[in-house]
Amino acid sequence: MKNFILFTFLIPTLCMAKFPEIDVQDLNGTYLDEKGSAHAMQARYVLPKVEIKHQDIDVIFDKVEKKLRISDPSTSVVLDFDFSFLNIFKSFDFSGVEIKSTDKIFTIQSSMLNLFINQTSYDLEDVYVETDVRNIPTQDDEDITVIDGLILNAILRMKSLRFTDASKSEFFDDLRFENPEHIAEINQLEKQKDSSKMIPLVVRNISYVVQEGVFNGKALMDSWINLWLRVNGEMATNKNNTEITIRLDRAKLGIFSIRGTLLKRVRRLNLEGVTVNKNTITINLDTVILNQRESI
Repeated sequence: MKNFILFTFLIPTLCMAKFPEIDVQDLNGTYLDEKGSAHAMQARYVLPKVEIKHQDIDVIFDKVEKKLRISDPSTSVVLDFDFSFLNIFKSFDFSGVEIKSTDKIFTIQSSMLNLFINQTSYDLEDVYVETDVRNIPTQDDEDITVIDGLILNAILRMKSLRFTDASKSEFFDDLRFENPEHIAEINQLEKQKDSSKMIPLVVRNISYVVQEGVFNGKALMDSWINLWLRVNGEMATNKNNTEITIRLDRAKLGIFSIRGTLLKRVRRLNLEGVTVNKNTITINLDTVILNQRESI
């Protein structure tokens, strides 16, 4: 499945007419009890009509007071800032984040990212995301946004994803419900893995590729059940890049179907701006990221 300092740099850039110029090095930070801080060795970003450079930059923010302080050894500025997009997080921390972007390539990598959402902790290790649109043909007056790039040509790699509060019994119940023809095999797998009741759910060697809206992904689930997960489907965005739709066509864990289980997990997150209808996930970016709701 986003954290503060990344949002600080990325919110204005997601739907820009072209990729922004960004170079952020060695970014580390934390957020807890509606307050957060971050530090980067270097940050440079070029937005329309402005170029900003910092060395040894500190960021402190307060969600309740809606204040953002950015400082380096020579300057300090306090800004009014709406942090409503942090509502889905109880806490998070991250380290070793690098963000680089040119007009055609956009990459983010992080050595560690821990998120706490809706009573569940997600621990991500060695995350790398890249979109490269150098070979995407466009009209002379047409630019490609970062969101376009994530749909047209992107990759995701992750060493591991740990769910510390996932329920093993619930997982196997969902697997049985979705695969009634394989109940005997599932029962046997659950029995074999009975000694791993207290082991958290860990997914390793995650890889994901999307090209021209068609995505494929795979990962090894090796804590409760030693099987490969494979998914594929299609994704698209609307004309204004304010809404992304993800159609999950297939999700298999070994021989078992797990598509319904994955969609149920997304639905249970109960995130405002994210809806699930049959096998399609719709993400309203105005709501999820910018906290702007459609008028009724």
